[in-house]
Amino acid sequence: MSCKLLYGVGITGDMICKVDGKMTPEYTLWSNMLARCYSDKYKIKNPHYVGCSVSDNFKDFRYFISWCSKQKGYKSKGWALDKDILVKGNKEYSEDTCCFVPREINNLLTKRDRKRGNLPLGVTLQKSTGKYSVYISIKGKIKNFGTFTCINDAFETYKTVKLEYIKSVANDWKEYLDVRVYNALLSWDIDISD
Repeated sequence: MSCKLLYGVGITGDMICKVDGKMTPEYTLWSNMLARCYSDKYKIKNPHYVGCSVSDNFKDFRYFISWCSKQKGYKSKGWALDKDILVKGNKEYSEDTCCFVPREINNLLTKRDRKRGNLPLGVTLQKSTGKYSVYISIKGKIKNFGTFTCINDAFETYKTVKLEYIKSVANDWKEYLDVRVYNALLSWDIDISD
């Protein structure tokens, strides 16, 4: 059974989308990617996806699944499709920009813009003292890396510690990662405007 055009752009052709009334994992992966880019309802809850798109090739379910099946990490439990590790800040899902990564790595690079407000990445303001603190989640535990009077000193500390941690996690996963992902993580940079 084939499914109709999805979000006005997704072409399923004669691909199987459901088995026994339940969406296949492949169809779920593909349809979730399309929803991030073409569902207004989804983008209201997740505004960081505003401006995202899907390449013409990835709009074709058959092509997308064929591409996925050749990727390291595809169908690995706890791994996610990522569009902006290989190309930092990328807004398009395509075969040149996407990869599969463990959730630990995906979460490691997630920015929480709404939570931090106008402060640089990794920096929080202690309202009672007017000083800046640096906290980083390491292996699921929040660790404090100091308190600073200068916001730039706080950010530089965050950047140094975070980049060391990113490299450490990359090395932990090295044998499982696509070499492109590993290299991107080792050369990752954090800018104060991120």
